[in-house]
Amino acid sequence: MPAFSSFDLPEKNTCMQARLKATIVRLKSQLKFCTRERRLYKARLITRDRCIAELERQNTELKRRLDPQQVYNHVYPAQMIAMAVFIVVHANGSLRCAASSVAYLSQLMGWDYGKPSVSTVRNWVLRCGYYALGHADELKGQYVGIIDESIQIGKEKLLLFLGAKVSKESCRCTPLTHQDIEVIGMEVRANWIGDTVADFITRQLSLHPGLTLTHIVSDRGTTLLAAMRKLGMSWVGDCTHLMMNAVKDIFVNDSELHQLYAQVGTLRRRMALSDWNFLMPPTLRDKDRFLRILTLVEWADRMDRYWDKLPEQGRKHISFYRQATPLIERMRQIKRLISLSSDILKKAGLSEHSCERWKDAIETYRAQQVDGKLLSQSERFIELIEGYFTQHARLFNPHQGLLCCSDVIESTFGRYKNKGGMKVISADVLSIALYNRKIDTVFIDKAMTEVRQADLLKWQTENVCENRYRLIRRMNRELKSVA
Repeated sequence: MPAFSSFDLPEKNTCMQARLKATIVRLKSQLKFCTRERRLYKARLITRDRCIAELERQNTELKRRLDPQQVYNHVYPAQMIAMAVFIVVHANGSLRCAASSVAYLSQLMGWDYGKPSVSTVRNWVLRCGYYALGHADELKGQYVGIIDESIQIGKEKLLLFLGAKVSKESCRCTPLTHQDIEVIGMEVRANWIGDTVADFITRQLSLHPGLTLTHIVSDRGTTLLAAMRKLGMSWVGDCTHLMMNAVKDIFVNDSELHQLYAQVGTLRRRMALSDWNFLMPPTLRDKDRFLRILTLVEWADRMDRYWDKLPEQGRKHISFYRQATPLIERMRQIKRLISLSSDILKKAGLSEHSCERWKDAIETYRAQQVDGKLLSQSERFIELIEGYFTQHARLFNPHQGLLCCSDVIESTFGRYKNKGGMKVISADVLSIALYNRKIDTVFIDKAMTEVRQADLLKWQTENVCENRYRLIRRMNRELKSVA
């Protein structure tokens, strides 16, 4: 073997050290790479676990929603009851439509529930309405009362008492909707007088001791005014009825307007099935609030816009309205004044500020006319609105306007009456309390659990008079039982 000199040892040590250093660097690099991979895999495992947990949560939620939610002491689940009530109240569907729809829902969901009867669906609606009326959260704070009795359906009249929440922190700048009101009370009678209305209001307010009425809005019905005088409550007349009565006062004996009515009626009868039926005005309702002048003015303006484009034969059919240009101009001014007044009164209410706004709007409109003058009928309308502001000046609130529009209660009556074939007022009026309610399974569970059938029957006996159809059915059942 060759002999190594002492001079070769340092060189070998240096090589070994270099190789050891390289090995150490390589191992450290591998360790760092393994650590990064381990961290990456760990992060992937965490992400996977999170996805699994989220999917399991979604699966549990879907199962909870898809599984029928049982209601205590009821056969059908909460989902079917909620859908049936929604169809009847918010979708304007019939009881039979709701029963068939929820039966189909049960089939789609794979549930083993049959079709509920019509009486069962009606009972669901009544229970929910009764819960919303008397078993919901107690009304507290300041409210504006809105009260009116319905136009007679059969022999019964519904007295409806609504409340609109008011607060000092917020001001209202839009007309009321069904979502802004709460049903304080309702009752059906064959006849209402001042004393019975006053007793009704007193009873309903006693059920809500935390509720305070700032004032009550209604029309000028003698029955309602007598009740307000007896109770000594602050009363504000409905602005829409005021403008309606002002229009009637101005045009009720206008012979030219009645002649125009007759000519329009003749036009509708003659052209209903002709090729010129698109020139006809809309149907003129006999019970139109504003004597149909709004409909006639809109029709006349539409005909003026298309007059140059109409053929000569079409112009001959409607030329009569151009001979009544002075009358239409009078109605056009009144229509514009109604629009200006409604835009302020229905949004801002009655206050010193709204009064100034209304006067500024009237002066601006007057300045736009020829010689800066309005017609005598328009001046008469303005005088009546000025008297309306003066009449309620003592109630003006320096921080908030007085609500003075009861259109929301009229639309509530219309929504109930347009249910389709409604011939009488019965316990179905309880559905009115659901117009502003969100129908979900939580609400259904509370209503079905807390409302007893005995309570519902008691309310029906005390607050709904017997209509003629119910009397006839009862007599027929008695005759059949005797036979």
